[in-house]
Amino acid sequence: MPGNVENKEFAVLLGRAFLAELGAGRTESAIAFGRAFLLSLGMKGPEETSSGKHGAARPRAHDLALA
Repeated sequence: MPGNVENKEFAVLLGRAFLAELGAGRTESAIAFGRAFLLSLGMKGPEETSSGKHGAARPRAHDLALA
């Protein structure tokens, strides 16, 4: 049980940091703290695509051919 208490305290700290950054208007760091908060709760991050994390946003040639 001591690990759960430490994880809970860490999650609370991350949540507070998220809210503080959001309140200060620093959205990029707020997003980073928010992601860390969700990961500390055991939630998984977005799935990596086969082309890497940046390749998913770019259209592919076969997608453009259909358009």
